[in-house]
Amino acid sequence: MPNHIIQTTWRLRWLKVVVLLCIGLVFQAKIALGAATDSAVVTITEKSASVVLNNGLLSAEIDKANGNVLAVVYNGISMLASPGYLNWHAGDEDSDFKDHGSTYGRIGNGQFSIVADPASNGGELVEISIGQKALGPNQPFGVELHYVLRRGESGLYAFVVFTHEKGQPGGEISQIRWLFRLKDEVYDFMAIDDQRRRVMPPSDAPTKALAPKESLMITAGPFKGMMVDKYHDFADAGEHFVHGWIGREKQVGCWIVSGSTEDQNGGPTKQFNTAHFGRILMKIFSCSHYGASNVVVGTEEWRKLYGPCLLYFNAGQDADGLWADAKKKAEAERFAWPYSWMRHPLYPLIAERATVSGKLELKDPQDPAASPTNAWVGLAAPSPDWQQQSNNYQYWIRADAEGRFTIPNVRPGKYTLYSFVDGVMDEFRRDGVEVAKGQTLDLPSLRWIPRRNGRQLWQIGTPDRTAKEFRHGDDYRQWGLWLQYPKDFPNGVNFVIGKSHERTDWNYAQVNVGQGKNAFGTTWTILFDLDALPGSGTATLRIALAAATKADLEITLNGRAIGQIQTGHDSAMIRAGIHGQYSQTDIRFGASLLKKGRNQLTLTQHAGGNVQKSIMYDCLRLEVDDRSAAK
Repeated sequence: MPNHIIQTTWRLRWLKVVVLLCIGLVFQAKIALGAATDSAVVTITEKSASVVLNNGLLSAEIDKANGNVLAVVYNGISMLASPGYLNWHAGDEDSDFKDHGSTYGRIGNGQFSIVADPASNGGELVEISIGQKALGPNQPFGVELHYVLRRGESGLYAFVVFTHEKGQPGGEISQIRWLFRLKDEVYDFMAIDDQRRRVMPPSDAPTKALAPKESLMITAGPFKGMMVDKYHDFADAGEHFVHGWIGREKQVGCWIVSGSTEDQNGGPTKQFNTAHFGRILMKIFSCSHYGASNVVVGTEEWRKLYGPCLLYFNAGQDADGLWADAKKKAEAERFAWPYSWMRHPLYPLIAERATVSGKLELKDPQDPAASPTNAWVGLAAPSPDWQQQSNNYQYWIRADAEGRFTIPNVRPGKYTLYSFVDGVMDEFRRDGVEVAKGQTLDLPSLRWIPRRNGRQLWQIGTPDRTAKEFRHGDDYRQWGLWLQYPKDFPNGVNFVIGKSHERTDWNYAQVNVGQGKNAFGTTWTILFDLDALPGSGTATLRIALAAATKADLEITLNGRAIGQIQTGHDSAMIRAGIHGQYSQTDIRFGASLLKKGRNQLTLTQHAGGNVQKSIMYDCLRLEVDDRSAAK
């Protein structure tokens, strides 16, 4: 064998030995480190005004008077730029487009207690609480904030209990949040979901506030011209379980992880804040943004437990790796729910909860393609509309391709089962679902025949509770999009059935034109042809709104007024949303108003004086029942 081959072979063998030795040393180091961290017991150290919780992986210092998280150290790095805190808004946070009548609530001189002492449970976990009783008419709610640090867990759990005693003055809560501001020198990259992950400007970047005030433009430096707006990073609650920040240089991540959405108000389509400019990271426990309801309590007794959620830390990978690990952690937390280590009377464990299953059988004679695939199926109170429920718990799951579903971990109680699915302009409802402790409930046949008011003449949009199929419906997270309307539609929206296209010829929102008090409404026109008269029956114009803000919509057909819709407000358009509070209105009129040949339907939004007043359509459908007499 030639000498150079012998030398190369010898070198490769030695290289292999060295690599194997290195791998062995690294593996042994990992085992040693893992054994050290896994065996590290949880401790609590009391100071005069605070306590330090430590499990060998991280330490957290917490103020005993107000529950603020004063400091967190993980992987040898101090994480917080300022203390993390819990606060809530009592009152109407967003009335008439501005903060009005809202009082910020925080725990003040709270009662501190050690609920679970690691000295008595072998160092497995520590739980502390900081509680505060109701403070009077302006703050009629008792608040109890809990923190839990577990052995071997690189994260701090938190949950909060709000109570209202019978006979106390009534009150409202518009928002409850747990908020952190992270260090700029550690974190620079924000991750909301797979689509929204990006480098963020430093917290001290100079900004200019636009309208709304949360819309900020960076005015100098490498990020000059960039828009940052917290509403651009809201997320629908239904399938959102993790968001956070990454420090790319230090290879660390800080995340809010949720194991369940049962405590969230407003159902799966409710939008919640996550993280935003300023290195802000938060968990929203309850929120009235986008038109949802406040928690509203009269003089009755009311109690609700929010959480637990997890402030989770990870390290040692690049941004993609840290994000992948955070998502994996979220899956693990969902699998572990309800947590076996939780001990609170308002938190039923697995044996006290129930499973509800069934099969949704959907059949629409006018739409053979209608399918229950991926339908949302949920359990909530029978009233009000589940979008407006905030006081209780809700449970939502996706159905499979055959309409089968299993809703796990349901608290005992009386519920209504709801369902909705893309492509169907309707909602299924089954009242009187009683769930018992520890029960496995298999519901009888759930036949869903969507309501029709006669044969369909035409339809604009796809029923999916959003305006995403319309113009700008796929790029709506940008400031000032409403200002684009006069350029995109200089002659307004004039939609011709059978010729126009939803993506290009129907705007994502019917917005006002002009600024401030000079803003005025617009008129949209729908033109459609009929080959024959439908007779003297009843026609129904079905209008499903994906969102609306203080609009006054007048509908005319061939010059005759046939209906009017006045809406509430969810501020979805101005807050860069593509949906808010879904609503549906049927406008019935005599089919004799229709004529052979060209027909003209107009939608005039009269409410002016504010650019925020707007409508987002989900779907419009004209149906006619030739056999019925108009009422």
